Amino acid sequence: MSDLILKEAIDNLSDDDVSVRKEAVNALIGVTDIEAIDPLIEATTDDNAQIRFKAAEILGNMGEVARDKLIEKFEASEGKNKRFLTFALKETKDEKVIPYFAGAVEDDDFGVRKTAIRALGELQAHDELYTIAKGLEDEDWGVRLATIYALGDLASDESIDLIKDARRKEKDKDFKKSCNKALKKADKAKKAKASGKTLSKVKPMSTIKEMEKTNVQKAIKEYEQYVTEEQPKDAPYKRLCILYRKNNDLENEIRILNKAIEVLSKKKPGKEDWFEKRLAKLS
Repeated sequence: MSDLILKEAIDNLSDDDVSVRKEAVNALIGVTDIEAIDPLIEATTDDNAQIRFKAAEILGNMGEVARDKLIEKFEASEGKNKRFLTFALKETKDEKVIPYFAGAVEDDDFGVRKTAIRALGELQAHDELYTIAKGLEDEDWGVRLATIYALGDLASDESIDLIKDARRKEKDKDFKKSCNKALKKADKAKKAKASGKTLSKVKPMSTIKEMEKTNVQKAIKEYEQYVTEEQPKDAPYKRLCILYRKNNDLENEIRILNKAIEVLSKKKPGKEDWFEKRLAKLS
């Protein structure tokens, strides 16, 4: 994105016309420029829910680039204005935000509590087990449900016992079903861990390809999960190379090419040829 287009999109985030603001926030999908962080943070309090959500999602996908400013605004905000900041921080998937989520478990706003607890589970915050468990006593049904899923994400003996105890105490059938679902997931993760395996976190390729149409940055993050897990599939590596080329990100393209050659030559001999040829052209 050129500096001129970036500036125009940022300026339009504060336009009186909601359709202009929607167009502006959509134009900022995939940006990592620090100039966009403060205006996007402001957009998380927009009157329009779609704009609030999209702004938070973009900030979350920025990751470390936006993290510190998000934390600063998060700590200074309250009520509904804090909800989408919580979501944005959750989307960074950064372990450094764990203490802030732990502190938000007893926030006055139920939306903040729910998202913070869910994030603690996703971030595998085992040291915050009993902080998470506070959500089991929450007055809000959604917060209690988020707590069950977060405990299921931890998949430890202690978290599983807490889910079972909550299931025994609860009368609501839907809640009990959710407990069963969380227990099933936790049991699967626990068995995998005991056997030395790690449950894959990758999304289906078809899902990520669809994601490319609306949020390239998020799609890249999902493809990168294949790389992190050293999955022996050539398609995710190819898509990353193509997307990084489109973004003129030569450094990351070369990184993926080298990683693909390393992984595929061991796990799928012959599949590395495409990457070797592409790398040779860049040399």
